[in-house]
Amino acid sequence: MKLPWLRSVYKHWDDATWDRYSYFELAVLVSLPWLVCVLMSFLFASTYHSMPLTVWVIALTLLTVCIWHARHDAQHGVQEWHTVLPLSCMAGVVVSSCLGLVAYKSFYSQYWLYRSSHSYVNVLPSEPAAGYLDAGKLVFADEARVDAKRGLGFKDRSVYCVAPIIDDSKPEKIQFWAAGQDCCSARGDFECDDAWDRKAHAGVVVRRAAPEYLQAVKQAKAVYGLSSPAEPIFVQWVVDPEK
Repeated sequence: MKLPWLRSVYKHWDDATWDRYSYFELAVLVSLPWLVCVLMSFLFASTYHSMPLTVWVIALTLLTVCIWHARHDAQHGVQEWHTVLPLSCMAGVVVSSCLGLVAYKSFYSQYWLYRSSHSYVNVLPSEPAAGYLDAGKLVFADEARVDAKRGLGFKDRSVYCVAPIIDDSKPEKIQFWAAGQDCCSARGDFECDDAWDRKAHAGVVVRRAAPEYLQAVKQAKAVYGLSSPAEPIFVQWVVDPEK
């Protein structure tokens, strides 16, 4: 049986060992661990947000089955590939679960958060931010804009940038702030996302905003003589919040 790429993985097998295995057995040995990885990755991407306990139960069940099979096969002296298979599947469960959890925390959680959040239109910058704490997308009134000249950057490794969102009434208390990273100078020159596009009147809410943004707001209040509530809303200022 000539499978050089697979032989390079199982170098300790001799020719007699290889001759005992059929193509079907080798196909199972190679494909089943990958199928386990695909299954766990799919569960973290599509199900973990709503049923995290179910995903972990499935992962633990797969691990238990793999461990039981590996111990059973080792104790009863079955063919070596029968022992390799559950160990490979067990490694697939562990690796894909770890990577799936990291991917969920980094990407999928934000996606599902926006999918389940509310959208509001014709929002005035002077309206209390407390009324929009469940928002994922905000479409402001046409006169709303980012006051880029009063932007401020707080540096903590990255530069955390904020700028007030105002309208013609120029509210005394800034309820909404445009936010971004590494897109402004220490004072003014806020250039994050679509801040300088006159067509932009919408914001994608930054959920679970980094505390550095609040520190930037604190400094902006001191520098520009502004006031802001304890929990303002931070948004990415964009033309189209659906993109």
